Amino acid sequence: MNSSSNHDNGAHGSRPPMPEFYMPAMWPLDLQNAITDWIGAWFWRRRMRRLLAQDIEGSIRLGSARGVVEQGAGEPLRLIAQRRACWLRGQ
Repeated sequence: MNSSSNHDNGAHGSRPPMPEFYMPAMWPLDLQNAITDWIGAWFWRRRMRRLLAQDIEGSIRLGSARGVVEQGAGEPLRLIAQRRACWLRGQ
């Protein structure tokens, strides 16, 4: 059986194409992408919060970027993860 006849290779535009090598025991790709997006969003927000803390203690100077860093430090993970998914996969 051909794998392209069994799976939708992204014709709807919302799913990434199936990899050339895919075993049925592998994690669902959508779940894997969602987990990596949430973890990446968490790391990004933590980085923004650290930059803000360093600016407050005086070890760095953010200057005009402070507003962007404050916004990123207070943004919900859900929004950061959605933006990351769009940026990485063009969704």
